[in-house]
Amino acid sequence: MLPSTIHDSRDPSVIRVERELARLEALAARRRYRIAILRTLRGGLGAGGTLATMLKLKVAGSLGLKLGLALVVGLGFAWPIYALAAIAIGFVLLSVLSCESPDCNCDCPSDCQRKEKRRKHLDEMIETRRAWLLARA
Repeated sequence: MLPSTIHDSRDPSVIRVERELARLEALAARRRYRIAILRTLRGGLGAGGTLATMLKLKVAGSLGLKLGLALVVGLGFAWPIYALAAIAIGFVLLSVLSCESPDCNCDCPSDCQRKEKRRKHLDEMIETRRAWLLARA
């Protein structure tokens, strides 16, 4: 369209800035799309390669374990921070589950029985404080 045939009452600088803004937003949208595609491709290739390697070398015992490890590796290729978070959560869960057994026969330097006594003492102190507060109310 020719500028002489357009009858827009807005300021030409406003029209120019709106046009530039639309162009920049389109560029940003294309960049986000390209990044998402590349991350998906990189993660998929990493997971597929890891799964193929584990199947060929028979590294992990079960298929579920192989798929889980391949998923974490693929996640690491796509989003490294999320893979580190998944590994950290896994370690935390393993440490909690391994130490929460009723017969805590741990061979760690800390004494489990001493910790149990401290926890019982803390519970007794809490009950004492609650009883005192109830008596004062």
